[in-house]
Amino acid sequence: MSVMALALLAVPSRALEVEFSARDVRRDILAVYDSRYEATPATTRIHRLAEMPLNWLGFKLVYVDVNAPLPDGEALQRYRGIVSWLVEPMAGRDTYLTWLDKATAAGLRLACFSELAPADTSELPAAALRIFERLGLRATDQYVGVTYKSKVVSSDASMIGFERPLDVSLSPYPVMLPMSPATQVYLSLSVPMEEGEAQSSVVTTNSGGGYVADGFAFFYDANSDRARWIINPFLFFKRALADEVFPIPDVTTLDGRRIYFSHIDGDGWNNISEIEGYREAHVTAADVIRREAIEPYPDLPVTAALIAGDTVLEIGGLKTAQVTASKLFALPQVEVASHTYSHPFNWSFFENYDRARELAMIDQVAKPAPSLMDSVRGLLYRVAGKAEISDTRSRYIAGSSDLPRGYLKEPFDLDKEVREALRVSESYAPADKKAAIYQWSGDTEPFEAAVRATRQAGVRNMNGGDTRLDAEYPSVFYVPPIARPVGRERQIYAGNSNENTYTNNWHGPFYGQLLLEETLKNTETPRRLKPFNLYYHMYSGEKPGALAAIKHILDLARASPVIPVKASTYAAIADDFFAVEMSQVDANSWRITNRGAMQTFRFDDVDKLDINWARSKGVLGRNRTNGSLYVALDPAQSEALIALTARPEAGTISDRVGPHLVDSRWQISGLVPQGACGFKLSAEGFGAGDMLWETRPGRSFEVVMTRGNATLAVFTAMADAAGHLPLSLPPDAVAPVEIAFGCREAQP
Repeated sequence: MSVMALALLAVPSRALEVEFSARDVRRDILAVYDSRYEATPATTRIHRLAEMPLNWLGFKLVYVDVNAPLPDGEALQRYRGIVSWLVEPMAGRDTYLTWLDKATAAGLRLACFSELAPADTSELPAAALRIFERLGLRATDQYVGVTYKSKVVSSDASMIGFERPLDVSLSPYPVMLPMSPATQVYLSLSVPMEEGEAQSSVVTTNSGGGYVADGFAFFYDANSDRARWIINPFLFFKRALADEVFPIPDVTTLDGRRIYFSHIDGDGWNNISEIEGYREAHVTAADVIRREAIEPYPDLPVTAALIAGDTVLEIGGLKTAQVTASKLFALPQVEVASHTYSHPFNWSFFENYDRARELAMIDQVAKPAPSLMDSVRGLLYRVAGKAEISDTRSRYIAGSSDLPRGYLKEPFDLDKEVREALRVSESYAPADKKAAIYQWSGDTEPFEAAVRATRQAGVRNMNGGDTRLDAEYPSVFYVPPIARPVGRERQIYAGNSNENTYTNNWHGPFYGQLLLEETLKNTETPRRLKPFNLYYHMYSGEKPGALAAIKHILDLARASPVIPVKASTYAAIADDFFAVEMSQVDANSWRITNRGAMQTFRFDDVDKLDINWARSKGVLGRNRTNGSLYVALDPAQSEALIALTARPEAGTISDRVGPHLVDSRWQISGLVPQGACGFKLSAEGFGAGDMLWETRPGRSFEVVMTRGNATLAVFTAMADAAGHLPLSLPPDAVAPVEIAFGCREAQP
């Protein structure tokens, strides 16, 4: 627990009487990279390894190329610290070290992996020595290249051996000496006598940041092509950059529960299902998904993203796809989305589009014209009223990702790819339903202008990332951050991977997505790293194993204490993680502004702390999971104040100034007092309105649920001896409802 948290415990019922100056909570971290070796931020070691734990700790990264002008002077004041993971020799080493020397001297913390400023020489300039001194280390010119005589002198189990113990064969290492007891050493190695007889500190932190020598952050097994962390990245970054209490914006949780959302990419929409009972009637995969995985689950929302080309007759779409889309989008639990117009496989191809080059590629994989038998078969299907068959022999319909996109008859046009695709999706939906999200296709690596086009079209964007944390991918190494930086734009990653990675690119086993259950478990404990996300393609409606896996996960979601939301809701929360602003107004309270859809803030390692209800504003309630305190804010209040105090003894109720939410399956907003001890609120959601409130023990309420002038439910509920008030409201809140809690009696 931090010094602030310990001090807070000494004064349990009021703000601390200590000298404190209000200040902004700085969450921005500079991530430096060398574009000569890592071309874009999304391809860097920092993005692939470090950004997820940094996001989890509440930080957002700003990537800067060491070969470009670096922020200086006042521009540095917005940043908390710097993260570097440089391996290859630098071109402008001296310039970079001069900048880094000034930045760390100005107070920015540095989390340094591998080398400070790689070069072909082992000599360290004076600036590098000063930087290491701020990390609490005296850098020497010694380097142990042959390590068989080296031994582990000390190893802190809280930091070392996170997912894998140190290898018996130690990596080569520089000799780094701690300068004082203030340098916390997590891993110390003995230097062979012929090398100087010393102890080298290869994993350390102090008030200036932290250091991890090359080869001691993670272990890569070339035989299995898998990596595992040696150090605990969550603890390392916390110690190096943020050993203090502040509200962490959390994208995994809403109203005290883990977020559930599901989204479907439209690939395989028109494919004929192979599942018995559907195969004989030539039912399409999309229709099977509608009948088997959507209609029976009205309590679980799903976002369905149509590929416009599947329905546009002029470029190869089918009328049956239009009918299916209309039926699907009419369902109240289905959110309308787009999965592009022509389904790009390789997005970079279209950043500098060349139609002549594309046509040449089409000619190289030209397909034979449809045979007479194919034409007759198609006619017979239509006469029999059965599903049409897509003309996959058309030279303008790609049968694989060998071509840059799925539908190639028309030249690529970014406006059509985004705006027209969204319009096509909406054209098959009821008038009151608008497309709310754009789901990336193919390699899911859109270029900057494409991401900007979705934002300008007024929708969220998502896909990519492919979270796995299971027996096949046994490390948080394979859990990506919240988003991918794309120039000045941002692509939100999906919460979990889709069935493609579980089925060897759809070669089988087709039930492979059953393994998602393991990832869901491992990203819930010991840390809630990701929401519960079921992500798949329409072609899962082709195979019985794939469909069974989806239904298993749906049943698991139905039985789990989640809050089901639309995919666009999650994407909005993820977007606003980067926008929210916080200021610490005194030693134990924070003002939250500009939060948009971000309604949950987390405090870690605060078992002895709780919400100060009397001082907090805009707080709906709180819940505890995995040792963290999750605070739910009221969306109806644009500005909130979260104040902490010492946690009361069990059963203490004197500090309760009103009802507080513990968790809810529905989204809650607009909580206002009503009468002496009653309250009212608005709610919306899917399935039954399961929720838990905390109030005075024995207090009784008349609960009235209405929509407009219609009364939907009336009943009486009473809090138990612990002050817990559980409710299960009728499943009728897809359209928002109002709930009034009339206090019938108030126990002393």
